[in-house]
Amino acid sequence: MAREPLSTDRLVRTSRALLVEGGPDAVVVREVARRLGVTAPALYRHVDGRDDLLTLLITACSDEVTAVCAQALSDCPPDDPAARLRAATWAFRTWSLTHPPEFALVYGSPVVGYEAPPEGPTVDSAYRFGGLFGSLFADLLRAGRLRTVPDDELPPRLREDLRAAARSLGLPMRPGEVHPFVMGYQRMLGIVSVEVFGHLRWAFSDSEPFVRQQLAELEADLVLPAAP
Repeated sequence: MAREPLSTDRLVRTSRALLVEGGPDAVVVREVARRLGVTAPALYRHVDGRDDLLTLLITACSDEVTAVCAQALSDCPPDDPAARLRAATWAFRTWSLTHPPEFALVYGSPVVGYEAPPEGPTVDSAYRFGGLFGSLFADLLRAGRLRTVPDDELPPRLREDLRAAARSLGLPMRPGEVHPFVMGYQRMLGIVSVEVFGHLRWAFSDSEPFVRQQLAELEADLVLPAAP
């Protein structure tokens, strides 16, 4: 039987299986090669080393969760930006709970010894994720439903950083309009991280109702009620 040729998909699938089994430290060239039935030197013709494997894996996982959130939007009415934000947020939470090792790799503590290539694939995939959520906040803004901040209430350095963030994501938003987006991302990630890493088990046998409440409160802080 002919051996399936090496491909990025096979490298990612094998690296992901190792990640799930043993964490980032388990993703090493020699073991990936062994599971693929090739020698380590043969694998080095496709990747430069462990950092390349992790770069491929992080990019693939980040793009996967972005696709999951985008799919959730396909079932939402296009004229209800709050419902669309809610759907994408819940899709992110669901993916994260379903894939804790992948979530930890992409959104947890940096992997010791790994350096992502500057302006490389992991950065591009992060921008795709940010761009999806950023577009939802832009929709809220156009609908007059985003709780914005006056630019002059923000410290000058923060204003410049937010302006640069908007440019990097292609969002036509001023700093005080980007501010709720960044705050919402920070709080969403915190709420989901605490649940994924099991830090609510001491309080809840089922954390879903509490998390739904927390996300609803976050939405109320970010989104204005619809006009009657």
